[in-house]
Amino acid sequence: MDELGRLRRCLKDLGLEVSPDAEAQLLAFQRELLAWNRKFNLTAIRDPLESVEKHLADSLTPLPLLRSAKRLLDLGSGAGLPALPLKIARPELSVVSLDSQEKKILFQRHVARKLGLRDFHAVCARIEDFAADSAQRGAYSLVIARALASLEQLLAWAAPFLAEDGRFIAMKAQEEDGDAALLAPRFGFRLVGEEELRLPVSGARRRLQVFAPAP
Repeated sequence: MDELGRLRRCLKDLGLEVSPDAEAQLLAFQRELLAWNRKFNLTAIRDPLESVEKHLADSLTPLPLLRSAKRLLDLGSGAGLPALPLKIARPELSVVSLDSQEKKILFQRHVARKLGLRDFHAVCARIEDFAADSAQRGAYSLVIARALASLEQLLAWAAPFLAEDGRFIAMKAQEEDGDAALLAPRFGFRLVGEEELRLPVSGARRRLQVFAPAP
């Protein structure tokens, strides 16, 4: 099975759908990622078929939750995951992708130029420093973080950026502990949704936790 076949199988099994143009751009992004990875060590995953599942399909699992989002902030996006796949799948979405490692931000900017992605901004900064900019506070309808830190830390980081009617999505490995419903109020959130799933090929477990500002 080639990369396109693997992508289509993963998306079908996850109940996700993207356009043919998005499929082509997702695979172009993946090729750039694996090519850059040979020189700059952006990710531990080097096998193309594994990358389709664990980079592309995994990053797209929040897609059904983005329907009303207009401006997205990805905290600690690394090589652009999930920011770039989500932007490719939802080109009308305004995306800010934040990471503190310059090589990863340079890669994201390269991909955005190569694919012609408009309104995609890769920013090299620490989360705490970015939060100190008053223009960023309350500026995002959706904040997302994938496999970045403990849930407690993620809630603390996300809180300053979220609009009053916004949502924060934590993408976690399913086996990670922590009572989200109990933690959320400590940071001004409430848990409004939770979904557990498995990636189609590896069977790796994932959990999507959705939070909203507490009333």
